[in-house]
Amino acid sequence: MAGAELDEWFSDHEIEHNFEETTSSYIFTPIGSKTEPAARKRRKISHAGDSLKQCDDVPFVPLLDGQERRKYATSRIQLFKAGLMEREKRQEAILQEANLSTVKEVAAFLEQADLADYRKRLPTGAISAGTSGHVSTTLFDAIADYFKAERGIVIVKITAAQSSNVKSALRHIIQSIIGRYETINGYDAFAGTRSDVRMLHYDLQILYEHMQQYSVSRAVIYFQNCESFDTNVLADLIDVLSSWIDRISFMILLEVATSVPLFQEKLPRATVRKLKGTAFELAPIQETLESIFKSATSGGTQLSLWIGAGLSRSLLDRQREHLQSVRAFTQAIKYCYMTHFFANPLSIFLSLNSSSESIQPEHYEAVRNLPSFRRFINDLLENKHYNQARRLLDNDDLLHQKVTRRLGQGQKALRDLLSAINVLSEIHTFIWNKNDISWSELYVKGMSGELATSTLLRELLFSIRKLSSDAMSPLLERLSDFPVPGLSNALEELEKLTITITKDGTPLHSEHDLRHETLRTTVIAQKVELSKQRSSLSKEEAAYSKIVNQVDSALKDFFDEYLINPQELFLNEIFIYDLKSPHRDVFVPKPRFAVERALSSPHDYLGCECCRANENGLLASQPATAILYQLYLESGALINIADLWSAFHVILGGEQEDEDEGREQKISALFYRALAELKYLGMIKNSRKRTDHLVKLSWKGL
Repeated sequence: MAGAELDEWFSDHEIEHNFEETTSSYIFTPIGSKTEPAARKRRKISHAGDSLKQCDDVPFVPLLDGQERRKYATSRIQLFKAGLMEREKRQEAILQEANLSTVKEVAAFLEQADLADYRKRLPTGAISAGTSGHVSTTLFDAIADYFKAERGIVIVKITAAQSSNVKSALRHIIQSIIGRYETINGYDAFAGTRSDVRMLHYDLQILYEHMQQYSVSRAVIYFQNCESFDTNVLADLIDVLSSWIDRISFMILLEVATSVPLFQEKLPRATVRKLKGTAFELAPIQETLESIFKSATSGGTQLSLWIGAGLSRSLLDRQREHLQSVRAFTQAIKYCYMTHFFANPLSIFLSLNSSSESIQPEHYEAVRNLPSFRRFINDLLENKHYNQARRLLDNDDLLHQKVTRRLGQGQKALRDLLSAINVLSEIHTFIWNKNDISWSELYVKGMSGELATSTLLRELLFSIRKLSSDAMSPLLERLSDFPVPGLSNALEELEKLTITITKDGTPLHSEHDLRHETLRTTVIAQKVELSKQRSSLSKEEAAYSKIVNQVDSALKDFFDEYLINPQELFLNEIFIYDLKSPHRDVFVPKPRFAVERALSSPHDYLGCECCRANENGLLASQPATAILYQLYLESGALINIADLWSAFHVILGGEQEDEDEGREQKISALFYRALAELKYLGMIKNSRKRTDHLVKLSWKGL
């Protein structure tokens, strides 16, 4: 075998090796430790019930200073999971519905494309995904599910991580397609049936024979986020696939995050000439985000927890500024609900099955410490209801009845608020026929209590009073699905009135319309005075003006009653979550600050007394990496390893008189491990000029 062929054979077979089987492992046994085998113990047999009980362990910690019983933590996580399943189903349905039209277009392109018309060029579909990060999962899964029952077409996905070179990309494509039709280890099973010479793993002849055996007519390759591929690798891969187009009917789908013309400029012209296809556009990501946010905050009668105005504004602003995927947005909403049930012990009151006997006294004490409860007690005292205030402070049963009743009222008030927001959004879209104010913005303003006195509401009511009869009728029909009292009667009267209108179809105008206002000029003592004067109304216009005033009055009463300030509701802390700090710490983290703080003050994270720093700030009981980091902070740009070792050795008590060889080795091992961890964190590196020195790479706080 020639040297080049031998090197190629070894390079191909090294890829098959399992990393875990070829990596060396070491066992570190400190000096002085017991190496004798432990005494043989009697094996403990665990029953199925015990293992099941361990699997169902409650991940929520007890609250109320550790006094919360286990069943209440279980109740909180059950409430969270019950609401989570319903929300995730709605969100998945929205994601699938958002790209349903695109899925149908792509499926039609893959089915109906006549390869003879492409003249040996690869049929290509370019999907402009933009910032829609959910395309990689929902769109591909939808297309794959569409062709799951179709045995003649197979679709596989390939990523940049699976395409470090052309050989690995081809091997992944071949193994993925064969794995669709074979069982476990399908590629090896299919290759084992060959009696002739074994082919290389990236040889497309294997795929050709497999497709002939299983009557597969087309192989669709889905390139996920094709901008992340190496341009040379992608171009070579397209060239290889194009060279086999006369034997294997390849079709490719390119997921483009920027734009098709910009991506086309990155490819060589010779590669572009081998492609011919169609561009597909996805639904705007903003519409999908609005639908997901609306489903999470207005889930109908089953919703028992709402996101507050401050946190909602933070979520939406972060989404707009950082252009994150829809999946990241759904995870952020999920984290909000999880945090509320994880950290709020009073969330068990959201359960419909909670009774006064199933609540701890500590829960009632927590209720009495809520800011909304204190405001309620102060209102009772101001109104001189002293006995009622005293009974709520002393009687737990009475407090439980009050909490249960007022929680239901508060949740109903929020549902009515969302209903008013929906009516306001419908009117805004109908009158001005534009979406300059999204539903999420109205929700934020409504949850902050700003809609009742907003300029938007006044302008909308003013515009309604000026609508003509031909515009008022469709508006009332669109609002008939909402629980606005008085509008149904107004719609009936308007329909009766329109029957009596003359056959010329001239619409009626109310008295608030500018057509019925004229300016009157009067000259008195060489001064000109302008005054408004209303023209006389016909009988039909007077009747229509009465209907318009009725609609205006009904909408005003509806908004005055339902547009409330949720922060003023009694016990709003239980069914409204509006804490921004946990969300900000998780989704806008500061890892460097956290690492520096952990190394500087390990007691803040470990919580043990042995690591509490003294006046000097260094203790031998602290972690070795923390000790070395604090010495590292006191050094300059160049660190002498010998000086660093001497200081570390002194702190750990290495100069004691009764020092033995084992202790010296332990200190040395701790030093080298701490040094390796600092190097792993990117704080130090070896100096090229001085071999016995280290270079300082980062400074605390910079």
